[in-house]
Amino acid sequence: MKVIMMREFGPVLGTRVSGRAAYDRIMSETHSLQIPAVFDFEGVKTVTSSFADEVFGRMALSLGLDSMRRCTSFRNVDPFWARVIRGAINSRDEQRELATA
Repeated sequence: MKVIMMREFGPVLGTRVSGRAAYDRIMSETHSLQIPAVFDFEGVKTVTSSFADEVFGRMALSLGLDSMRRCTSFRNVDPFWARVIRGAINSRDEQRELATA
């Protein structure tokens, strides 16, 4: 299991560009989540919907929600930012379901 300290991407996780860079690094370090990942948000003050979509939404789109649940977990996430992340995941999972229907 790989612990990803999200504060390494900054205390404010805000832009699509930084989200894309984070996604690429996470996928590289976990071999496309072949190694399960724990996302630790200690020290993170803000997570925008753009960043969440680029990282966690893209994961949901490529893996599917069930697979993502099996290989990822989250800790130290402020409840407000957890809703932002969950919204990005749900939106992309719906997109994935429509594409495969």
